Amino acid sequence: MRDRELEKKLRLLELQLENWKKLHDLMTYGLDKAKPIISSEQERQFTELRAYLLQETEHILRELGVLADLSGKTMNVLQRGVSIRAVRELPNEEVRRLETEWNAVFTKLGVVQGQLKARRKKLAGQTIFAYYADRLMRRTAPAH
Repeated sequence: MRDRELEKKLRLLELQLENWKKLHDLMTYGLDKAKPIISSEQERQFTELRAYLLQETEHILRELGVLADLSGKTMNVLQRGVSIRAVRELPNEEVRRLETEWNAVFTKLGVVQGQLKARRKKLAGQTIFAYYADRLMRRTAPAH
C-alpha cells in the first residue's frame, strides 16, 4: 500500500536535503581560503540556492512537522551566509556556529527522512484492509 501524503513529504524532504547539501558544499568552498577566488557563477548559484531555501523552508518544515524545532536554526544559517564571500570572511566563532547549526538542521532532516522511510516500508507490507483496521483501532483506543 502507498500513502500519497507520505510520498509527498518524502519528495519535499529529499529536495530540501539535496539543497541543504549543495549549500554546505558552497559554504565549505568559501571557507577554504586555499581555494581560488570565488567566481561570479558560484555566487549566482549560492544566491539562487539561498533564495530557494528562504522561500520554501517554512512550508517544507511545516509539512514535516518540524517547524518549531528547525525554523530558528535554519534562518540563522541562511542569514549568516548571505554570500560565499561573506562566509569566507566570517570570524572563526561564527564559522563554528554556522557549521553547528547547519549540522543540527541536516541531522534532524535525516532523522525525519528515516522515520518516513520506515513508515513507507511498514505500509508497503500492509493490505488496504490492515491499514484501515489499524487506523480504526487507533481512533477507538481509549486515551490514557
